[in-house]
Amino acid sequence: MPLSCAALSRIPIFTCVAFAAVLASGCAREVYRAKPLDPAVTAAQLESRSLSADGLREYLRAQGQPADAWPRSVWDLSQLTLAAVYRHPEIELARARAEVAGAERQTSTTRMPISLTPRPEFNSKETDGDTPWGIGLLVGLPIDLGNKREARTAQLARAEDAARLEIAVASWRVRSRLRRHFVELHVAGRTQDALEAEQAARRQLLELMQQREKHGFASASETGALRVKVAEGELAVRRAAVRRDQALAGVAEAVGVPLAELRGVRFDFAAVATPAPPPADADIRRSALLNRIDLRRKLADYAAAEAAVKLEVARQYPDLTILPGYFWDADESIWSVAFSAIVPPQARTRALIREAELRREVEAKAFLAVQASVIAEAQAAASRYEHAFAAHQAAERQIAEASAHRARIRRQFERGQADRVELTQAQLDAAVSERAAIVAMLELQQGLSALEDAVQRPMDNPDLMNTATAAASAPADASLNPALIDND
Repeated sequence: MPLSCAALSRIPIFTCVAFAAVLASGCAREVYRAKPLDPAVTAAQLESRSLSADGLREYLRAQGQPADAWPRSVWDLSQLTLAAVYRHPEIELARARAEVAGAERQTSTTRMPISLTPRPEFNSKETDGDTPWGIGLLVGLPIDLGNKREARTAQLARAEDAARLEIAVASWRVRSRLRRHFVELHVAGRTQDALEAEQAARRQLLELMQQREKHGFASASETGALRVKVAEGELAVRRAAVRRDQALAGVAEAVGVPLAELRGVRFDFAAVATPAPPPADADIRRSALLNRIDLRRKLADYAAAEAAVKLEVARQYPDLTILPGYFWDADESIWSVAFSAIVPPQARTRALIREAELRREVEAKAFLAVQASVIAEAQAAASRYEHAFAAHQAAERQIAEASAHRARIRRQFERGQADRVELTQAQLDAAVSERAAIVAMLELQQGLSALEDAVQRPMDNPDLMNTATAAASAPADASLNPALIDND
C-alpha cells in the first residue's frame, strides 16, 4: 500500500536528508562533450605551422636565443632544434601520453568511494494503524589497511616518470633526424656547387680539346671520352639538386613545418662545417652513462617494479569496509554497525608478491643489459668518428695539395711555361678533390651523428641543455621538454 502523508511526516529528518543528499549527488555530474576529429581541420592546422609564429619567438627567448629580428632570415642547427621541440607532432603525442599518466596518478590520490545502500521494507502484518513501511540506509566507509592506496599512487608516480621520459625519447628522435637531414642538406648544397664548378672546368677543357682535335693535336677518342664525362656530369648535377630538395623536405618534417616554409630560409651550417676533434674515451663513456635516456627509462621501470612489490605486500591486508546503518520502522529508530571484509587467500598473495619480486629482478637485469649495450655503442661510435676524422684530415690535405698545384700551374701559365689545357686540367683536378673531401666530410658528420646518438647529447652545442634547464623554471613556459635538461 502507498505511503500516506501522515506516515511520511513521521519519517525522521535524518533519513530524508540522507536520501536528498543521494539525489543531489546524482545531479552533480560531468556532462559528456563530444569532440569529433576532423582530418581536414587537422591538415589545415599542420599546413599553417610557421617559423614566424609569435609563440615560437617567445619560446626561443625563454631558451636564451636572440629573437629581436623577427621573423628570422637565418636559422642554425640549434635554433631549428628548438623550433622542432616547440611543437613537433611526435613530441606533442608524447606530452599527451605523459599527461594521461599524470592524470592516472592524480586519480589514485582521490578519496575512496563511499557506498550508500537504501533499505526499504514492507510489513504486510503491521497493525494498530502503523505504517507497514520501513526505511533504512547503510553507509559503506572503506578503510585502507596496509596503505594500499599510497602504494598504488607510488607505482603510478613511477609510471608517470617513465611516460615523461618518453617525451625526451621523442625529442631526441626528432633532433637526430633533424641533424641527419641538416647534414645531408649541407652536403647536397656543397656537392652541387662542386659539381657545377667541375662541369664548368670540364666544358672549358672540352672546348680546348675540340680546338686541338681540329688542328690535329688531339685524337677523336680523347675528345669523345671527355664529351661523355661532360654528359655524366650534367646528370650528376641534376641528381645533386634532387638530393638537396629531398634533404630540405627532411628538415621540414623534422622541424614540423610545411616544406614551403623553408624555401626562402637561409641556413647557417657552421655547426656541421667545422669538425670537432674526437673526445676522449673516458668523456664519451661518462657522457653516455649520464645522458642516455634509455638508461633513465630503465631506472624508472625498475622503480615502478619496486613500487609494484610494495603494492602486492600491502594487498595482503583485507579490504575492510565499515557499514554504519540506520533503520526506521513504526516510530522506532534502529542503529547498527556492520563490517565487511574481502580477505585474499594467503597462498595467492604470496604468489603475487613472488611474481612482483621476479619482475623486479627482470628490470634489474634489463638495466644491466642496457648499460652494457650503451657502453659498447658509445665506444664503437667513438672509434668510428676517430677514423672518419682522420680520413677527413687526409681529404683536406688532398685539397690543399690540389690547390697548390693549381696555383703553381697558373703561375707557369702566366710565364708561358704551361698552356691553357694544363691550367684547365689543374682546375678540374682541384674541383674533383673538393668533391672527394665532401664525401669524407659526409662520413665524418655521419660518424658524429652516431656518436651523438650514442651519448644522446649534442656535441656541437652542449650549452643548449643548460639554457633549456634555466628556462624550465621560467613561468613563461612551464612545459619545457625534459629531453633538454642537463643531467650532470
